[in-house]
Amino acid sequence: MRIILLLFCLLLGSCTFPKDPEGSFEEAKSTGLKVGLVENPPYVIFEGKEASGSEVKMLREFAAREGLQLEFTRGSESELVKELHNYHLHIVAGGMEKKTIWKKKAGLSTPYDSRHVFLIPRGENKLLERLERYIFSKKKKG
Repeated sequence: MRIILLLFCLLLGSCTFPKDPEGSFEEAKSTGLKVGLVENPPYVIFEGKEASGSEVKMLREFAAREGLQLEFTRGSESELVKELHNYHLHIVAGGMEKKTIWKKKAGLSTPYDSRHVFLIPRGENKLLERLERYIFSKKKKG
């Protein structure tokens, strides 16, 4: 019985968790965090080519915390979710709610307030884990 338990522990320890099958987080570290933005004040606001808003501010803080460069792409929800689904974007922001119609095509972060989430590619758990760690730290502070 002890041998089985020891083998189980060794196998469990050799697994890399969280999984990131498309390597989104590692790609973001090497080439920059690619974020799709849907204009939706006060979450995402465009003044010319400059992006601002509460979610843009959060993503800038997240990127700084993780040492990531940011690259923003402006578009419609449907365009950006398609890009996310094809792993051309790492995150989509724009005041999405946890009951979004896109939840079948995209992964959802934990809500950063009572109902708003970020969209990420399905299955990219390392990116999700890092983003949620940031969200939880923000909630804790306040």
